[in-house]
Amino acid sequence: MTIKDDIFVSADALAKIAASNELHGKLVLRYVTSDEIFVVHGVETSRGVRRQVDIPREYHALRAGNGSYDGRWIESPSSALHVVHAELRRRPGSMMTPADFKELSGVRLDAGMKTLIVITHDAGLSEDLRAGGVETYAGWHLTRDGARPASIAVEPATHGLKQLEGLWPLSELSAMNIAVVGCGSIGSAAAEALAGYGVGSLQLIDPDRLLWHNLVRHSLDRRSVGRSKAAALADSLTQRWQRESYFAHDVDVVREAGVLRALTSDADLVLCAADGVAPRRVVSHVARRAKIPAILACVLDGGAIGEILRLRPTPRFGCLLCLRANMQERGAIDAEADQELDYGTGTAHLPMTAAPSDLKYIGALAAKAAVATLLESRFGDATQRLPSEHAVIGLRPAGDLHAPFDLNHAADVVWRSIPAPRPECVTCNP
Repeated sequence: MTIKDDIFVSADALAKIAASNELHGKLVLRYVTSDEIFVVHGVETSRGVRRQVDIPREYHALRAGNGSYDGRWIESPSSALHVVHAELRRRPGSMMTPADFKELSGVRLDAGMKTLIVITHDAGLSEDLRAGGVETYAGWHLTRDGARPASIAVEPATHGLKQLEGLWPLSELSAMNIAVVGCGSIGSAAAEALAGYGVGSLQLIDPDRLLWHNLVRHSLDRRSVGRSKAAALADSLTQRWQRESYFAHDVDVVREAGVLRALTSDADLVLCAADGVAPRRVVSHVARRAKIPAILACVLDGGAIGEILRLRPTPRFGCLLCLRANMQERGAIDAEADQELDYGTGTAHLPMTAAPSDLKYIGALAAKAAVATLLESRFGDATQRLPSEHAVIGLRPAGDLHAPFDLNHAADVVWRSIPAPRPECVTCNP
């Protein structure tokens, strides 16, 4: 063991120390050899009384470890001790004498022939010192030769999405409900991104199971093979973000369009990442009738091009069919021809053959478009304005396609507008 070993202190360990009427006490720590960390597993709360620390099961690494190592905790030492700690950490290999540590900590400790792990806490540290990088908790490796500073990781009172309060519009997004149609490679990446943005509720819609050939591109791993994509994704997001607002629906939106209509009646937006022309057209139609925006995301031309399409239910912008009709009139490729084929079939077109990270890129961009649309339209957030309605993204473009897919560089993103509704369109003009 070397002095680089970090010390991890969970919230429960801190609570037990705070509840003690003593100013110092003993600690029991385990050492996790693979990660080179000490973890507090027991706290002496009163003389001779040690209580086990509760570490949640999901923190697998912190629950591991072997051996039982002695430590000490000290409350309210001299603030100078933590100032010295900060200074010593800037000078690798430096240490303070045992006598100086005793004087500043106010506790006489004898490490003997071993290394004693010590945690000190100065709750009264001034704001000026904190601003200067001095921490309220400090870790030490104490030996008979002196005290060396150690890195200490203390579980904060607030972590997860709550850390973004005041920095990102969490309260606005937490009230949003988005339906995600298609939980495959792009859809699962989009759902993960939406959850990371703090969207309050997700309706995850997909009739398929996760199969072995999905693994190379999907956000889920082999533990979910055989499960419903929607259900497995909902469970994964719940575990990751600790929210009970991700709902799975094993629904084929083409055969069960009525169910989609019901799900969109309470939705603020629909994001469609489903394979195939039919589901995209259903989403375009249902979202328009529900008077909510839709984001359609896919890859085209064998994974050479990505596409993000925003459909808004206003007289300015038409639906998916209006856009495709306009493109065909201008001589563009049949953009969705490859969406009707199964994996590994066809000659000119192979669906979803993009690299895994390209598909995640399109999914994340679709989620950004969805969140930006809601923040701008609902709350007037000018920082979330999109350039336009139709994005074409270069993944591995060959430069041989007709506009608007005529990109020549990877990572190119070109935004264009979309045409107004056609007079004869039954979706836009029922």
